[in-house]
Amino acid sequence: MDRIVLGGSDGAIEGLAMTAALNGAGLGFGTIAVAGFAFAVAGAISMFFSNYLSLRSELRSLKIDMARERMEIETEPGEEEAEMRDLLKKEGYEQGEVDVIMNRLVKNKDLWLKEMLRRELRVNPEDAAADPFVWPTFAGIAFLLLALLAVSPYAFAFPRTDALTASVGLSLTALFALGSRAFVPRNFEPKAGLESALVGAVAGAFLYVIGLLISTV
Repeated sequence: MDRIVLGGSDGAIEGLAMTAALNGAGLGFGTIAVAGFAFAVAGAISMFFSNYLSLRSELRSLKIDMARERMEIETEPGEEEAEMRDLLKKEGYEQGEVDVIMNRLVKNKDLWLKEMLRRELRVNPEDAAADPFVWPTFAGIAFLLLALLAVSPYAFAFPRTDALTASVGLSLTALFALGSRAFVPRNFEPKAGLESALVGAVAGAFLYVIGLLISTV
């Protein structure tokens, strides 16, 4: 989910900033629409590959960590048990509780491995089975859609100021929804949404001013 939010937020911010700059520079709506579409597609492709390469690297590291921890459990069970006991005590478990947990873990090495990865390395072993194409694809699509959202007003015969206003309004609304996790009610954080929208507003305003300055040259 974080990759989708990141992809969508980048698309909204960058799409808004680019179209605002072109609007401020006085370019025609047709030029802005074509440039915006090309930017959205190129950005989506870049977002996909950057996420794919990053996730593939993360999965490789996770699998290496899993193999190492599994080997240590097999070859050095005493040291691994002592380490696990120490981790449990640091989390607040009493000695009796630690003994009960360890009695179960030493009988189930797969469960022991999962707990070592979660508690020592802070990773989720289930992630090792993730498809490295799925989330990067969603991130790329999110970038594409949100970038196109910023461009969409320029596909209509609006006055220049109205097109800018519509682009800003759509983009900032999307940024607020993504940043606040409005689509996940239990994780709703309005402050984070406002911060995300503020970043978009600042980027759009700055590039619009840059465009105005360019138009005077």
